[in-house]
Amino acid sequence: MSIIMYIGFFIIGIYSIIILMFVMGWVKLKKNVFKPIVNPISVSIVIACRNEEHHIIPLIESLIRQTYPKNKTEIIIVDDHSDDNTFNIVNERIKKHEFIKIIRLPMNNSRKKDALTFGIKSSVSDIIITTDADCIMNENWITSLVSYYLTFKPQILSAPVCIKNERLMFQKFQALEFLSLIGTGAGAIGINHPIMSNGANLLFEKSVFIEADLQHNYASGDDVFLMQYAKSNFQNAIHFIKSKDAIVYTKAAKSINEFFNQRIRWTSKSKAYKDFDIILTALIVAFTNLTLIFCLFFSIWNHPVFIKFISIFIIKSVFDLLILIPVSRFFNQQRLLWLFFPLQVIYPFYIVYTVFFGLLGNFQWKNRSFKEKR
Repeated sequence: MSIIMYIGFFIIGIYSIIILMFVMGWVKLKKNVFKPIVNPISVSIVIACRNEEHHIIPLIESLIRQTYPKNKTEIIIVDDHSDDNTFNIVNERIKKHEFIKIIRLPMNNSRKKDALTFGIKSSVSDIIITTDADCIMNENWITSLVSYYLTFKPQILSAPVCIKNERLMFQKFQALEFLSLIGTGAGAIGINHPIMSNGANLLFEKSVFIEADLQHNYASGDDVFLMQYAKSNFQNAIHFIKSKDAIVYTKAAKSINEFFNQRIRWTSKSKAYKDFDIILTALIVAFTNLTLIFCLFFSIWNHPVFIKFISIFIIKSVFDLLILIPVSRFFNQQRLLWLFFPLQVIYPFYIVYTVFFGLLGNFQWKNRSFKEKR
């Protein structure tokens, strides 16, 4: 047992170092205020959607209100065989807006990655921005992203995403956990060791996407796979824009079943990761939480182990707070921090559960069943 405990403290030590590096990366990222664009460039916003009749109109309204020149903006909504009224609702709303169009994904394709690829290849611009159909953003969103791109010219620009309008306790838990994901992803980019990006708010050069040729058996995850490609082939290719104008607001999962299917879908693509930073971080996070469960379980028979469990739990909590406090301030969501302790108690069980079922690769998504294979 003592050897196992030494291993446990070694793992939490590595975990603490990784989180501390992410905190340093977050602090290193300078807050960005967009500058007026003298010569605006053409940009295409691509959105894959399926069965979004209740969410798509707020997104369209957000896009119509954008301050970026309409004659330099192309918005492509790709309908992924919706079986509700999404296509007709969008078609009716965009009649007076020529810069927005909706196209249907060909019948021989039926996944979000296929819809995004079809939309990107159908676009006319060299710069692509992707978001999701259930998102909204403020009027300077496009301007802030393009202004940053024109200044620094990254191949990929990751941008902040935040869960908004959380009313139920379950939604508040999601919002707090999501802050940790965005914060660690941004922090990793800040130290030039990117581990994740979010397709709900992502700018990239179309040529990089075409070169990457993301052909694989996974239903989603092109944001991370594209990041892996850029990281391997370009120097200092991936940036994060730390700007409130660049924030995209998304919705929390409505049910526990929807939430776990979403997280299992995210985890299922991990079998295809080849990047050292991503693999190391994923393994340390998984083993840290597994260690906590292991210690708690064995403390039933061996009470001194409970003291070690408490020690590891406190160490992990301290370092998790180090990243959550500044990130929650940036998003003006400090009110969620009172949920930190109960989330810390639940989190190890949730992580181990999603890792296990994510590796199996079975999940439901948009009324479809998926079995990811490698």
